[in-house]
Amino acid sequence: MKKIRPEELAQASKTFAEMFREYDAYSLFFDADTIDEGRELFFVCETYEGLPFTYAAYDENGDYAAIASVKKPGDKENLLRDMPGYEQFRKRLYEVCGEKALSLACEYLSFSKKTAQKFYDPATDCYIKNVAVAEKARGKGLLKTIICELCGDMPVYLETHNDKNVAVYKKLGFSVKESSSFHGVPFFAMKRESDVSRFR
Repeated sequence: MKKIRPEELAQASKTFAEMFREYDAYSLFFDADTIDEGRELFFVCETYEGLPFTYAAYDENGDYAAIASVKKPGDKENLLRDMPGYEQFRKRLYEVCGEKALSLACEYLSFSKKTAQKFYDPATDCYIKNVAVAEKARGKGLLKTIICELCGDMPVYLETHNDKNVAVYKKLGFSVKESSSFHGVPFFAMKRESDVSRFR
C-alpha cells in the first residue's frame, strides 16, 4: 500500500464512489438523478479530509486495486475548507446535493461520531473510515492484507451498513459492538481487538 498523493484526490474520490456504487445507503441522500454525482462529491469531502491517511494498492495497469482511508493513532484529518478551490466545490455540492441531503449528511456524521466514541480510542486504535476493493481484485485476500499492513496488531474500529460486510469482517476477527439503524439504513459498529495472531 502506498499513500496517495494530493493530486490523486479526484481519481481517488471517483474510485471510492464507483466501488461503493452497490451500497444502498446512498439512496437515503439522493434520488436517481443525482446519486452518482452526489456520491462522488461526498467522497471528495471524505477523501480530502482523509488524505493524510489514505492508501492505495495498484494493479498491473496502474489502476487502483484497492483504496483505504485508515486513521492511525496520531493521524490528523485535513480541514475541508482548506481544500484548493473549496468555494467553487462548495457551490457545486449545494447545487447537486441540496439542503436536505447535506442536512441529513451532517446528522449522520453526528450519529456516527457518537457511536464511535463508545468503542474507538484514537490514542490506541485504528479507524477504517473507508475501504474498497475493485471487483476484479476481490476474493484474493486483499482486504485482510490491507488491514494487517496498515493496522498491524492494533485494535481496529469500523462501521458498515449491510449484513454481507458484517460476515466478511467477522471472518477477519471483528465483532459487532452495536447494531442500529439511521433513518431505516442498517448500521453496524464493529471492532477487532489487538490479539489477532490467529487470523493471520
